[in-house]
Amino acid sequence: MSKEVDYDEAEDLLRETWREVTNSDESAYVDEYIIKQGLREVIHAEKYGTRTFKYILVTNVLAKAVNPDVHALALQDQSDLEGSFNSGGLATDVVTDWEKDNGERLGGSNEPRTNSVYYRQSELNTDYTVRNDDIYQTLIRILDELQERSEAGELDPIDMLRQTLYEVSKLEPTTVSYTNPPNVSYQELRTTIEEYLTQSDLGERLAAVTAGVLDAQYFFADKEDIYIKVDHVNVADENSNAAGDIEVFETEDEENLLQAAEVKDKPATKSDIQHSISTGREHELEEYLFVAGQGFRSGNERDRALENIDDAEIELLIVTPEDLYSSLKFQGRAGRRRFRESVGEFLNDMRAQESSKSDWKQAIESLSD
Repeated sequence: MSKEVDYDEAEDLLRETWREVTNSDESAYVDEYIIKQGLREVIHAEKYGTRTFKYILVTNVLAKAVNPDVHALALQDQSDLEGSFNSGGLATDVVTDWEKDNGERLGGSNEPRTNSVYYRQSELNTDYTVRNDDIYQTLIRILDELQERSEAGELDPIDMLRQTLYEVSKLEPTTVSYTNPPNVSYQELRTTIEEYLTQSDLGERLAAVTAGVLDAQYFFADKEDIYIKVDHVNVADENSNAAGDIEVFETEDEENLLQAAEVKDKPATKSDIQHSISTGREHELEEYLFVAGQGFRSGNERDRALENIDDAEIELLIVTPEDLYSSLKFQGRAGRRRFRESVGEFLNDMRAQESSKSDWKQAIESLSD
């Protein structure tokens, strides 16, 4: 029978235990060497493809600590194990948010179960064929130890959670901090942005730069309380209720949508424009921004798109990279400084690829005062 895990309770316990572990000199919360060694092997695994193991480990240990009736090896509600639960849902809704606030040490995934063959199982199975079988078998072994010893009263799941988070705390954060030079000329900054955008990296660079421009504009207009939300490029449109890749809200509670933008880093088509018009209408916006990073697929495609814009019930504004660069001319030095800071923050928030973050850091810190 499927068991429930209270997500609010899980989030509180995860954050409280993380604070406890990171503020303590303690390093041993369980006595069994085999468990401590197994945790260390999984959490510190560096092989490609082992990131999902880390999410499963933290999530299932957390679930067991919240509700001892869940089975530590379960991955889906449909599992035949007594105590099955939705591990992927807990990972997505609780673990990833906590991780984002604490350095993204597990790898910075927005949705651990997406495109992961391991979450296609109902429960962890020793016969399942995987690329990194040694780490996978270790994962199963220590979760099985947790299941059996906790049922026998020999191991407290809370102590297991503490030991797991202790190992996580020893991982280096993957978020990037930036040192921002105070004064940079507009032309030097523009050249830097242009060079940075020569690589796509799934479109996340253009999205972060666009969000940074919007943030600088609101900052210059003395409207610092607005909240700009940038969806990660891996969030599919059909799985998101967002009004666009970038949304601007009046408050951090995401109340009163002020503006939205779709960011297209590939040549745009008529259907892209139609989709943006439809999305803008759906969210009752008077205007909608469409950032065309690579222009249109062809001249004919552009003409057909413009016809749709003329007939639309909302105003759709096509924004080019040139528009983004030029708008920074009007934001002053303070606004451009804000832009440089906010692009880095948006890259961290959207869990961009390491190359996108490190290249921006290098580009900004190389600018002369």
